[in-house]
Amino acid sequence: MLDVSRNRVYSLETLKWLVDVLAALDYDRLELYFENVFAYPGHEAVWRDIDPYTPEMLLELGDYCVARGIMLVPNQNTLGHFERWFRLPEYRRFAELPQGGARTPWGSIQKIPTGLCPTDSEAVAFAEGLLEVLLPCFPHADTVNLGGDEVFDLGQGRSVGHDKAQLYVDHLSRMADIARRHGKHPEFWADMLLRHPEAIPFAAERLGDANWIVWGYEANDDLAAGVATLKAAGLRTLVAPGTSSWRSFCGRTTNMRENLRQAAAAAVDGLLLVDWGDAGHWQPLAVSLPAIALAAGRTMDDLDRLVDVPGLGDFLLRLGDTYRIAKAEAGNSTLLFRAYNLPRAEAPAFDKTALQEALAALDVLREESAALGDSLLAREARHALGLQRLAVRRALGEAGLADARTRLAREMEALWLVRGPRAQVDASLHDFLEPDL
Repeated sequence: MLDVSRNRVYSLETLKWLVDVLAALDYDRLELYFENVFAYPGHEAVWRDIDPYTPEMLLELGDYCVARGIMLVPNQNTLGHFERWFRLPEYRRFAELPQGGARTPWGSIQKIPTGLCPTDSEAVAFAEGLLEVLLPCFPHADTVNLGGDEVFDLGQGRSVGHDKAQLYVDHLSRMADIARRHGKHPEFWADMLLRHPEAIPFAAERLGDANWIVWGYEANDDLAAGVATLKAAGLRTLVAPGTSSWRSFCGRTTNMRENLRQAAAAAVDGLLLVDWGDAGHWQPLAVSLPAIALAAGRTMDDLDRLVDVPGLGDFLLRLGDTYRIAKAEAGNSTLLFRAYNLPRAEAPAFDKTALQEALAALDVLREESAALGDSLLAREARHALGLQRLAVRRALGEAGLADARTRLAREMEALWLVRGPRAQVDASLHDFLEPDL
């Protein structure tokens, strides 16, 4: 599953290249995660400036996929993660909490409204309308991912007082009816079911034909336990580990390896490798390739031969472990990434010796990177190294980093535009250039 909504919108050329890679590794599907990057008619306000995918583009890509044994599958959230819609006042009337302020299980507050109100008939019709337009663009797909994850504001706003489990299953059932009318099995993320096990009997009764995806992206996530819970209810279950690329600059190799191992050990009906673009999608596509190869049971030598860049796989794996040398482990991120996004005065304390060791390791890799050549993937690998090196130097308290960051920003923009349209690169660059140096 490839995130094409936050913020990178990959070109057809890039997606076709990725399909060729996936086909060579014996993958059988590619899911595209949409939020607001499809050209929904009548909703131009949410996609006007982001070079959205059109029906013609998706039909062309679907034909390309099926010719290579790959099924192109749509992934459109229909209950949560509507933040990019609800930033616009005209859509907030569909929100569970139009004013924002949902409480999450981690104690934080979601300032922007995120979840649809399932008791509002207009809101439900809005979600149904999205599917009615999107699904015909995927004629080869037998499945559609309808989301349903992280709906933390459910029952906190306009639907307060209703049974949350019933609300959840009722809404997903309505969305599943649309999928079935278009000849597609419904598919959902399973985190809300696992957080609210009282909803599992309802789901088994009304959504027994659906795929339920148990996701978890950390080395210590007990994916097998979630799978066992859903399997016991007779639900068809997939497992979704991650590439560990997002919120990291250059990946988290050790976390990724163990996460994949945990996923492979779970007895499931399929594995869906997930590649998100959280927090600006600064990491280049090359960073995700080792996980894509390893999840398919291949080696880095296999990856190097496939992309014709000798040494790339091992280089990226070593680069992706520099966060551990820096003692910068963190959940769903690295401390280096988190600290970079904070003012210097608010950044967490680091082990200075560990940071120096990480910088030395990065300098060794920088010397070795010339041997990778000058292909796009090699340039992306060097760029990821540069991002990590900047973060380490900032954490060390070095001054005079503005020129290095400006060079990296130009590099990010140039590489971004090779992979796809300008879309939201300016937003990502703004966030990258904002922290104080």
